[in-house]
Amino acid sequence: MLTGLIWTIQVVHYPGFLGVGSEGFPAYQQQHMRTVSYVVVPLMLGELAATIFLLFRYSPSYAEMIYVATAMVAIVWITTVLVSSPLHGKLASQGYNAEVIKRLVVTNWIRTAAWSIRTITLLVLIWQLLRD
Repeated sequence: MLTGLIWTIQVVHYPGFLGVGSEGFPAYQQQHMRTVSYVVVPLMLGELAATIFLLFRYSPSYAEMIYVATAMVAIVWITTVLVSSPLHGKLASQGYNAEVIKRLVVTNWIRTAAWSIRTITLLVLIWQLLRD
């Protein structure tokens, strides 16, 4: 679910920030941050819990895939905390800023790639588990 959501945000939502304009942007940004949190926070916490579970309950023969999937979650969290959230904070406090929005779009590719790699890795893991 997070992979589909991040692709929607990456391709549709964040680039759409540029079209909102400076007058309506503060309210739009606040609404985005408030409403997207209802979806993203529970999913990310669930993903984190599932990741921790997998780390402690995996078969050693699947270690590499579990480590890759775990690394992708770490990349997502680190990028969210150190890059995406601060950029949203700037937009919330300063209002419309095309350069900050463009930076948000460009740096969000990190999370988009990480979640995509994680999904592919987990699909391969599931396929292998079903074969064994």
